[in-house]
Amino acid sequence: MTDDRRWMYRRRGPRGDYDDEFFNGLQQFFDFVYSRPGVHPNAEIRCPCSKCGNLPHHNRALVTDHLLRYGFMDAYSVWWAHGETLSNNVDPWFAASDVASSSNIEEHVNAADDFHHMVYDAFCPSEYDRHRNETEFASENVGDAPNRHAQSFYDLLRASTIPLGPASNDQTLLGWLSYMLHTKAKNNISGVGYNEIIHGCRKLLSPEDQQKVPSNFYEAKKFMKNLGLGYVKIDACVNNCFLYYGDEAKSLIACPVCGEPRYKRCNSAQTRKKDRPRNSLWYLPIIPRLQRLYMSRKTAEHMTWHLKCRVDSEILIHPAQSAAWKHFDAVHPSFAADPRNVRLGLATDGFNPWGHSSRSYSCWPVFIVVYNLPPEMCMRPEFTFLTLVISGPKSPGKNIDVFLRPLIDDLKQLWSSGVETFDSFRKQNFTMRAMLMWTITDFPGYGMVSGWSTHGRLSCPYCMEMTRAFYLQNGRKISFFDCHRQFLPASHSYRMDTTQFLKGRCEFGPPPPRLDGHSVRLRVAALPDVLFGNPSVNQTIFGFGETHNWVKRSIFWELPYWEDNLIRHNLDVMHCEKNFFDNIIHTVMDDSSSKDNVKSRMDLPLYCDREELQLYYDRSGSLCKPNASYALNTDKKRCLCTWLKHVRFPDGFASNIARCVNLAELRLVGLKSHDCHIFMQHLIPIAFRGLLPDSIWGPLTEVSNFFRALCSPNVNIKDMAVWETKIVEIICKLERIFPPSFFDCMEHLAIHLPFEARIGGLVQFRWMYPIERQMHKLKQTIGNKNHVEASIVEAYILNEITEFCSRYFGADVETSWSKPPRNFSAVPLYRNTEFSIFACPGHPMGSHSQTRCLTAQEMKAAELYVLLNCREVDALLDIFDREVGVYMTPSDPHKARTRSFVTWFKDRVLNGHHEGNGVLQYLALGPSWTVNVYREEIFQDEEPPSTQSNEHSSNLASTECMDLHAEGATVVDLNENVNDDVDENASEGNDGYETRSDASGDSSETE
Repeated sequence: MTDDRRWMYRRRGPRGDYDDEFFNGLQQFFDFVYSRPGVHPNAEIRCPCSKCGNLPHHNRALVTDHLLRYGFMDAYSVWWAHGETLSNNVDPWFAASDVASSSNIEEHVNAADDFHHMVYDAFCPSEYDRHRNETEFASENVGDAPNRHAQSFYDLLRASTIPLGPASNDQTLLGWLSYMLHTKAKNNISGVGYNEIIHGCRKLLSPEDQQKVPSNFYEAKKFMKNLGLGYVKIDACVNNCFLYYGDEAKSLIACPVCGEPRYKRCNSAQTRKKDRPRNSLWYLPIIPRLQRLYMSRKTAEHMTWHLKCRVDSEILIHPAQSAAWKHFDAVHPSFAADPRNVRLGLATDGFNPWGHSSRSYSCWPVFIVVYNLPPEMCMRPEFTFLTLVISGPKSPGKNIDVFLRPLIDDLKQLWSSGVETFDSFRKQNFTMRAMLMWTITDFPGYGMVSGWSTHGRLSCPYCMEMTRAFYLQNGRKISFFDCHRQFLPASHSYRMDTTQFLKGRCEFGPPPPRLDGHSVRLRVAALPDVLFGNPSVNQTIFGFGETHNWVKRSIFWELPYWEDNLIRHNLDVMHCEKNFFDNIIHTVMDDSSSKDNVKSRMDLPLYCDREELQLYYDRSGSLCKPNASYALNTDKKRCLCTWLKHVRFPDGFASNIARCVNLAELRLVGLKSHDCHIFMQHLIPIAFRGLLPDSIWGPLTEVSNFFRALCSPNVNIKDMAVWETKIVEIICKLERIFPPSFFDCMEHLAIHLPFEARIGGLVQFRWMYPIERQMHKLKQTIGNKNHVEASIVEAYILNEITEFCSRYFGADVETSWSKPPRNFSAVPLYRNTEFSIFACPGHPMGSHSQTRCLTAQEMKAAELYVLLNCREVDALLDIFDREVGVYMTPSDPHKARTRSFVTWFKDRVLNGHHEGNGVLQYLALGPSWTVNVYREEIFQDEEPPSTQSNEHSSNLASTECMDLHAEGATVVDLNENVNDDVDENASEGNDGYETRSDASGDSSETE
């Protein structure tokens, strides 16, 4: 706070009387307010006392009385509501104590005023002033009523003060109505169900209060709609070739491209119904939604988190630390100068609102993601804005540019001129600008938004026309087999191998260059214009499929800064990982979806020198397919399926994978994307160990380690640079094992994923998992399946209103912001123990049914786990590493701890080295061999668990040891460092994985 304003909070002197400095300061305050141009000497002004909080207007005498009685409101050293702006000596980004408050801006607001402030946050202060000036002018001169927009503001403001209920001053009409609509949206209650609940609640109210409460859902939604931000319905051509958008297109009755009528004519001439458009687009404008993030005091402060908390580090936790963000700041310093400017991402995908039914329908929502927010808020549904809903029943395909036109126009306005926005945290107006960083789609969607087709031989958007992909003669599919040796170092031995890759071929060529934005822009600028939508016209660009794969010039190139983005379209790690895993699991299980089929074997003699896998005819003349070493036989498949049927995971870590196991047919069915994510990163090294030869198990484990490192919640830039080279060698090892039909585009795209992680940052901000969850929620809100898109949009608007209101609820109301942890217990059990590892609160689930003795293997695992994860042992663990470290190579520490730390610890402690430490003495005695058996053990965390699967992996160890006490459970050591065994042999540049004597097909050995 500046020195000349300290009098504001020194109202009384030491003896309790008013201080003269305070009186002099009041005079300075009023002189400043009434000296502004256009302010009448007798005009009413905002009252800045702690009770009014700058909301009501009073005359000078009443404001003086309030300031003497209640004092100034907190954090008002800058008189922003009375025309003052920040002074030059105040840091506008970090002087939170001078602008907002040293704690929180809402601390001075009591619970009764929360909804009063909610209405104020929903309407920009400039709008508030304009409405008041209009009504004051009207009352003094003409006597007209306020306009509709101003009247809605005053209706909501009045509702925030109307008491509801018997002798209650805390509950207001607006607060109660917000809570009821929030309950409806959260529990997906139908409109009829809501009406029945309201009917019962109205009976509990007095007749006077019954007149205040809306009688049904329609009236309630109509009353609250002004807290929402609305949407625009735009007619479109039925062939997706034209959007009736803009003043010139509103009067058209037919498509100017294909001539199709705009409206569906009514059959009856006597009906009063209007003609209905044959196709429509629902647009939810993005500008007011971004403005509300700054207008709301609940989110305004977080919008500049990326500046205050960004540090230069090799460990990336947020896109603000990425090279893509920093490069754009360097190219556009004027944009980077104001940290309140917004960075956005665009995501889209299609879904069938009828699920897996036979009815074909594809609805395409488009979302906008805000990256200014902290990591824990960035990808939350509340800040992932639904912007467009494109009608079905068919996918828009490359015609998606037609529907993106309103959004692109707003993005161009946000970049060029910006929009005036009120920052409720710093109490000032500013010009908000925004830019689009990248798009997030699956691979088919990548082709739709980028203009580069993702089908055919040139499907890779990085290699483009320089790819080595080819068409399989018998398989009749594109194969990316032997396309990766060109990415290896020039001296690598694989480049000269003529037997394990394409037969008789050595690789001498360099990798294809990655084009920068300017080079791509030059190519795109040379493309001819393409007419959208009309299927009767051949729109193929000359050379398509041979020298390029362009199908259009993407609408995103209209953005002036698009070429300056290092990553314009993201490869979706979620779908790449799932498709990669599907190829692995189906080929290893040798089921009907295996890539190793008869046609694949027919192609082997044409491309590879693998006589042992070629088809042959037996004595009876039947065509036979030899068994491959990478395919499991019946006994091994039964072993794997039985193990998967009984595997157990910590609560919340994964779904029940056992439901996907078909023991009768010995196959896996119905694996979802997240199931594949868990299997790929955590189960492959364990499940296939002992079932596959080590020369095959090793490369598959390296693939698992690659995706686990790629999806880590903390990405190291140097590690990604290493993986960028290492994944190429891993793919080459797989090419020496599997047939050419195994390698479709998904396996090839894996070599480009580390580059995007190194440039764009964590995949958690660039993949489709949160978008898929959003679409699942949208599907659940469909109430009228005859009007799918309209039903989605109306439900989203209601949810948007209730989510905004929920930020102002009290702590006793459960919302998405105050949701209790999973398996929350009101009275958690705190163990009375001296050991930190057992001190976490929690409680057992199920009754104490029996006790049993641990096996020797379980006892060894329990002892090792407790010692390695107990904080009291950390000092001794460091001593152990130093003592044995001189004999170890860098890959040995984990092995040394596993082999000898327990014995070393017991010898050291029990031989008197730590006699005064009772905790270590107890630990050295080891656990009891007899344990109590519960169905499950639940631990309570201080913070709710994250829904992102990768964040569970770091906390997995704290719960998996308790599964040892679960009756009949299979405990998976997901922290086993199988990477040590892999790296030792992989570093030699060959596949010489040693065969371990303990590897067997028995499931107990792989647990």
